[in-house]
Amino acid sequence: MRERAGGSGHGRPSRGSAQFGDEARQRAAGARPLEQFELFHTGDLDDARDTVGRVFVPHRLDLAGKAGHLDARMHTRRFPKVAANYVSYGAEVLIDPEDLGSFFVVQVPLTGFSHVRSGREAVLSTPQLASVVSPTEPLSMRWSADCTKLILRLERSAVEDELTDILEAPLPEPLRFALGMDVTKNPARSWLSMFRLFVDEIDDADEDLLVVSGYEDVLIRGLLYAQPHNYTHRLGDTSRSKVPSRAIAIARDIIENHPEWDHTVTSLAREAGVSPRALQKGFARYLGVGPKEYMTAVRMQRAHSELRSKHRDTITVRQVAGRWHLGHTGRFATEYRKRFGELPSETLAK
Repeated sequence: MRERAGGSGHGRPSRGSAQFGDEARQRAAGARPLEQFELFHTGDLDDARDTVGRVFVPHRLDLAGKAGHLDARMHTRRFPKVAANYVSYGAEVLIDPEDLGSFFVVQVPLTGFSHVRSGREAVLSTPQLASVVSPTEPLSMRWSADCTKLILRLERSAVEDELTDILEAPLPEPLRFALGMDVTKNPARSWLSMFRLFVDEIDDADEDLLVVSGYEDVLIRGLLYAQPHNYTHRLGDTSRSKVPSRAIAIARDIIENHPEWDHTVTSLAREAGVSPRALQKGFARYLGVGPKEYMTAVRMQRAHSELRSKHRDTITVRQVAGRWHLGHTGRFATEYRKRFGELPSETLAK
């Protein structure tokens, strides 16, 4: 299927929809995600097409209408099961890939918008509506000149293997996700929070050790529960999933807003208005980890940020571990090294 986006009848989103939370403010300040992993920055259309094609698949890339000069850039960090990417073109472009074949992609606009057509579905993707593209569906896109995206590539084999494990049965047909993903509502909102935390940790990490912390599996499993697809009806009773969805939204906000508080699963469940068991199931269903694991991930990131910003003459590793309820200093140091590739004392000494 060739490019069909951008025809008549497509309305442009309002100016307000071109910005979404912290990312928009960071973009306005000149910061870009994954900036230390810049793959290219070019004004040459052929260069951009070829390099992006090596990361994803070969594709047509053309300037649209009276588009100005290209100002394209791409930052990318690849892991065995997923790859995190930041992409912008700086001009209105038409993109017509070959079939993705071996991977899924989740595209989250940070600014601007894009018309995305995949198979029989089409969406106007904005910072409030991400797109989830399946490898078996033909794809075409039209990006606005100010469109910038975080794009998560997920290997098809890893995603389908995870679904097979959940269902405990082989898949009789390829997995296909719904195209539009409303990231203003749970469970998609919670999944996006984890994706953003993953990108933040990539930006902070000195070595390729994020796989050890389980982010890949969390993102894959979480997507299977957060985004509708042709096997969703086999994942459980959807009428019962509404309570855990609301509960994890409340509990997640409490954890992220006050990770320094002495939370327990029981106290979080009480605040969320469900039983501890229901909260555990809700976190596992929508985030792929339990409340304790999620809380540890948030606290470790806060500890890492504090150690980076302080000096060893003003604070100790023991104080940081205590502030964020991360246990005995030795255990904290071991887990910290797994996540960030160095001891907390080494971060503090920089």
